Amino acid sequence: MVYISSFTYCDSIQTEMTPQGPRNQIVNPLQVLAPIAVPGNYSFAIACNIAGFDAMKENCVRIEFVSSSGQIINDTGDIKFQLPVEQLKMDKLGVMQFNLDMRNLVLREVGLYSTKVLVNGEQIGEYKIQVIVGDR
Repeated sequence: MVYISSFTYCDSIQTEMTPQGPRNQIVNPLQVLAPIAVPGNYSFAIACNIAGFDAMKENCVRIEFVSSSGQIINDTGDIKFQLPVEQLKMDKLGVMQFNLDMRNLVLREVGLYSTKVLVNGEQIGEYKIQVIVGDR
C-alpha cells in the first residue's frame, strides 16, 4: 500500500555533503504562508516522502498546489521513476523523497490552500496550509 511517511512545508531544503553522502536539511518549517501582500509572489519548499510503492515497476507521482478557490497554482505533471537495480538489492522497500522548490508562485487570495499528492493516478494525501498577509 502506497502512503506518505512525511510531509513538510518549509522555507527551503539545503543539501549538505557528509562523509556518508548527501543529506537534506529542512530550513524553517512553516505553519502558514505569509507573503507581504496578496496578490503577490511567494517562495517556499515542500519535502514529501512516499513509501510502499511497487519498487519492481515504473511508478508515477504528481503533486499539485491548489488555491482556496480550487485553482491549480503549481502542477509538477507526471514524474515517472523506477528505483535502480542496485538499490533494490540493498533495500527491498519502495521509498522515495521528493523535494520541491516553489519559487515565486503568485498567490492571488488569502485562505486555505492545499497540496495534493497523487501516485499512479490515485490521490494518496492532501496537506493544507493557510495563506495570510504577513508583516512588512
